[in-house]
Amino acid sequence: MSLRHLSKRYGANFDRLPHFSRKMFEQMSLDAQIPAFVPDVPEVPKKDQFKRPEQWKVQVGDKVLITKGKFKGTVTKVMGLHSSTNRLYLEQSETKKIVVPKQYWQPKQDSHVIDYPKTVSVHDIKVVGTLVEENGTERDIAADQLVFKGAYWDADYKKMMPYRRIKHHEHIIIPWPRPDPEEEDAFSTNQEVAEVRTYLPDSVLKTDAPRDIVKSLRDPLAKRAYKWDKKYLTKSDVKRMTPPEPLYTEEKKAMFAERAKIRESHPTEISEDVTEFIGSKVAAHLNAVEDPHFAQYINSVSPEVAKLRLEKREQEQRTRELAAKEAQERNRQKNIALKKYKQMKKKKNGNYVF
Repeated sequence: MSLRHLSKRYGANFDRLPHFSRKMFEQMSLDAQIPAFVPDVPEVPKKDQFKRPEQWKVQVGDKVLITKGKFKGTVTKVMGLHSSTNRLYLEQSETKKIVVPKQYWQPKQDSHVIDYPKTVSVHDIKVVGTLVEENGTERDIAADQLVFKGAYWDADYKKMMPYRRIKHHEHIIIPWPRPDPEEEDAFSTNQEVAEVRTYLPDSVLKTDAPRDIVKSLRDPLAKRAYKWDKKYLTKSDVKRMTPPEPLYTEEKKAMFAERAKIRESHPTEISEDVTEFIGSKVAAHLNAVEDPHFAQYINSVSPEVAKLRLEKREQEQRTRELAAKEAQERNRQKNIALKKYKQMKKKKNGNYVF
């Protein structure tokens, strides 16, 4: 029986624990680590870790300018991406001395104390690109900010990569660095040979593969059935495999089309003939009225009378405001006189003397 899945099947999954319990176990694991391997920067939650090139903004092999720290202003090269902390390893950066046990020594290492490089934040660097002048000379430029517009298929990365442009100068594109070619060995298969299609299915419902091919691909000694070995269909499976019913029947669609034709046939604007007809009817009705007070009523509701009435109200309002201002001014003068009068009088032997 294969033991390759034991660590995965019987290992503790801390992601399923509550927040406080997960923090406790993480701290216990951190305390048990060798001091040389304890990271200086705490790890970032998995949901916040960078996964796309737009988030990293750089790749291994990029030239960058350090903007903070001891090596500020130095142009160096990106050597690696530390995904658990969203930080970078640079070719030239600050280091720290750590003590490494002998069982972890690397080839050609002769001391327990080594200088280990510190990681650098992606916010403390600027991407450096090469700009070719019109006369053919080249010069390096550092991009303060980058924008990503458009994408293309990169054969070296084997995925879609965005165009890396300088903000406010989108016509300048900084290309991504070329990854190191993979070393081939005796067991490697040529890419052209691997891409040759050797099987073409005839149907998506039936297969010409033998029935026992699944047993040959899976472990026959597994103690539990896998989730894809279902012998029955659940309600959710039936619902997912059943095609949806049409929203409207053919009769309803025909009814909707008929109603649309009726709406299109209705006029939306009044024609001149209809306007003249309505005007003649209204004029004939008004001319047939014999009540002597009808003319007075028409004049009272006319726009000219309403305008005069509004002007009258505005004039009355202005008159009231002017009267209030005059009364306020008289009160002010009165208060000034009383204040002056009280300051002039003096009390002497029980009497006020002026």
